[in-house]
Amino acid sequence: MATRKQAPSKTKKGAGKATKKADVAPSGLPWGREHFCLEYVKDGNATRSAIAAGYSRNSASEQGYDLLRNPQIKARIAELQREIAQELKIEHADILKRMWDTATGDPNDLVRVERRSCRYCHGVDHQYQWKTEREYRDAVNAFLHGIAGNDHKALIALGEVIDAGNTVPGMPDDEGGYGYDATAAPSLDCPECFGEGVTTVQLSDSREAMSHPLYEGVKQTKDGIEVKIADRAKALEQVARHLSFFKDEVKLGASAELLEAARKINAASPPLDPAYMRDNASRLMDDEGGT
Repeated sequence: MATRKQAPSKTKKGAGKATKKADVAPSGLPWGREHFCLEYVKDGNATRSAIAAGYSRNSASEQGYDLLRNPQIKARIAELQREIAQELKIEHADILKRMWDTATGDPNDLVRVERRSCRYCHGVDHQYQWKTEREYRDAVNAFLHGIAGNDHKALIALGEVIDAGNTVPGMPDDEGGYGYDATAAPSLDCPECFGEGVTTVQLSDSREAMSHPLYEGVKQTKDGIEVKIADRAKALEQVARHLSFFKDEVKLGASAELLEAARKINAASPPLDPAYMRDNASRLMDDEGGT
């Protein structure tokens, strides 16, 4: 009996195309590049985005730089940014206002140096003033324990001397009274500080400062608490770029020139506003060239 030859299986029309399409994202970009774009819009870090998209760590920096120069990728990133802005209901004017608030924000709202009264400024006859009686008692007890140490008998003997109405040499007294207010202004008549007071650094409550445009957080250092403050000059430069203050013919030195212009504007009167900057941009740059 003759063996029947099996007919070769037919490939479904379009199957090869389907496989090819599977390698391309709906945006039209290869999935690797699409992944890079999706990562980049998170934090704007090209190197990290390239690594997350599967590129080699050794060449991620160069790959990220090259990818950002690709017109299709630039267009896709811009598209994603617009989608995010629409989803969050963020308008361009909102971003510009935030940058302007940062550029013109007052750092004294977050941290400032103040001169406040010393302990002798407002004490009776300018004697040392205690906050409360409890503070005074704690100081006396610390003094007595410093003399007696762990000798309980000596401590009792010192207590008896005080109870008898006598004083122990060097022991603190309360002749300056109570009620010291660390927030009060210095007394110009104070014979101890001569009206200079005590220099203090005042920090705003971070719960209130979080909404301030200059506030970028705090960190604990070996020297104390450091308040991170946004770069006002950089924010001003961003505002200028958004308002197209830079012309195409401006060269690389424009950034340094703008920073100097920013310093002049900060000291200028009337108060700054975007319209004033736009109207006076040419004059400010001319001033820089004439110095």
